[in-house]
Amino acid sequence: MKILYVVTKFPNLSESFVINEIYELCTRGHEVFVFSLTDSQETISHSEYRDLDIPIQYGESPSYSSLPELFSAEVVSSKVLREALFWDNPLKHARWLHIGKQISKFVDEVGGVDVIHSHFAAPNRLSVVYAAAYQEVPCTVTAHAHEIFSPNDVGRLKRVCSRFNHIVVPSKYNREYLTKKMDVETDMTVVPATTRVDKFEASEGCISGRLLSVGRLVEKKGYKYAIESVAELVNQNYEVEYHIVGTGEQGDYLREQVRHHGIEDYVSFLGHVSDETLQKELHEAELFILPCVIASNGDRDVAPVALKEAMATQTACIATYISAIPELIRDGHDGILVNPNDTAALVDALASLLEDPNRRKEIAANGRETVEDKFDISQTVDKLVGVFQSCIRSHDGHGAAEAIQSD
Repeated sequence: MKILYVVTKFPNLSESFVINEIYELCTRGHEVFVFSLTDSQETISHSEYRDLDIPIQYGESPSYSSLPELFSAEVVSSKVLREALFWDNPLKHARWLHIGKQISKFVDEVGGVDVIHSHFAAPNRLSVVYAAAYQEVPCTVTAHAHEIFSPNDVGRLKRVCSRFNHIVVPSKYNREYLTKKMDVETDMTVVPATTRVDKFEASEGCISGRLLSVGRLVEKKGYKYAIESVAELVNQNYEVEYHIVGTGEQGDYLREQVRHHGIEDYVSFLGHVSDETLQKELHEAELFILPCVIASNGDRDVAPVALKEAMATQTACIATYISAIPELIRDGHDGILVNPNDTAALVDALASLLEDPNRRKEIAANGRETVEDKFDISQTVDKLVGVFQSCIRSHDGHGAAEAIQSD
């Protein structure tokens, strides 16, 4: 297939699952193109990105001088305008129509595509719907987290979802949330966001007392509780050292939390790291912690790729009963789950595995087995390819799309 991906920023290190997905599709012989709404200023050390050799087009911000283009026969046509029936914000719709034209032009330049796929069901993804209408091809979207759990306008979210031929969701939790809480009726398929398990070798040892977290420094990751737990472990005379990989808006706040608890000698903020350094950190960690919470604005993690990567390196994980994490981790079998916002429970879980290396190793081994069996990128892309092919057949008039196995 010829597949166009439309994303907000490419490459984006915090969205490694997109890079992983594209890389796997390319290795299978599909032609993949990327249209990025904005240019990325990040220096990416992700090995899959380094190996990608695909056309990438960056969008241009519409200006007043570009407005006449919106009145071309291509835009003012029934096939496009029928997708724009809800003009609740005309200026933004004009912008999305213009971006849709840019996407469509890029499709023409690469000789056409079979399907357009996007990540995150935000309102600006209507540009994808418009581009698909220009090109008369199906369009799909993966609905992730912040855009569905804390939307600015619930009605707009539902209308955006209704314009796509199919919605991909990374968990059963997302599907349940969208269908039952948001009343979204568009067909959905569960395709977990994940990674290449064979990229991560199982750890053969670790540094005693080394704790690790990987992820953006944002409220929903629950770092506040991890830092409090480390402070309590230090007070209880445990020999621990906590490494945090990632950057984000809460960086200054979390560093202040570390200073407040007087544990500067026990906590290191490593920022962005290379793939090689990440693997080294995962191999050296005795325990991986990600005490996710529901943020004050309703945003939450689903089943973080970072947890899957830690499990792939056979590092025992401790997380929380939030959203779809229980779909990934079975408490006591391939990880430990505690209630969110509960420092005492997190301290107990950490202490129990620090004191029982045999149990820790058993949980770590089970974690590796779980991601190998259920969450490897090859399996998830199988499902994604099935979604694309079904939508293409249906759009080409070869009958209704058949049911897609999603669980």
